[in-house]
Amino acid sequence: MARAAKAWERRVREHFDFLVEQGFRFDHLEANWWATTARYLSSTLGLEVTRSVEFDRVEITLVRLVEGELPEYEVWVTDSPRNRVLFDNVLIARAPDVDEASRALSGLSREDEEEQLRFWADALRSVAPDFLEGDDAPLREGEQVVRQRVAENPQELTIWLPSDASQEEEDRAREEAMQTAPPNVEVSVRRYHR
Repeated sequence: MARAAKAWERRVREHFDFLVEQGFRFDHLEANWWATTARYLSSTLGLEVTRSVEFDRVEITLVRLVEGELPEYEVWVTDSPRNRVLFDNVLIARAPDVDEASRALSGLSREDEEEQLRFWADALRSVAPDFLEGDDAPLREGEQVVRQRVAENPQELTIWLPSDASQEEEDRAREEAMQTAPPNVEVSVRRYHR
């Protein structure tokens, strides 16, 4: 995996090292079996370029640092600001035609990756030049797209229990979930047969 990760770093840097001229620095590479992510950071913002095995594509994520540090990954959409926004959401907000073109891109062959890296680097420069100058407006606009999607499709946490679980076990599971899930998340319990 180390050799593949180093190759990914080289390819990403070929396309995204223009960020260095904008006050970002290449921070580090994170690799595991489902994704390899190259990260650039400035004093307030970050950009992640990910080779995603899970989604069979290259994707970029805009990041707002919290007190100079990378934010925790956000699972639920709450009233708190979203500090990580998939760039696709920024495209939906700012450049729907570019978003439409991005949907045709996928695959993890070397050629597919090169095409996607080139596309994302160009899209970042043309659609979010303010982000490159240190403005988090693209994150806020992408966040609004996410919030609209959640308003149309409310969040739900489903607890699955075996069909022979007692009512007491169901009540306990529901209560535990309600204590950990945000208030705007519906909790439901369903049963499965073993």
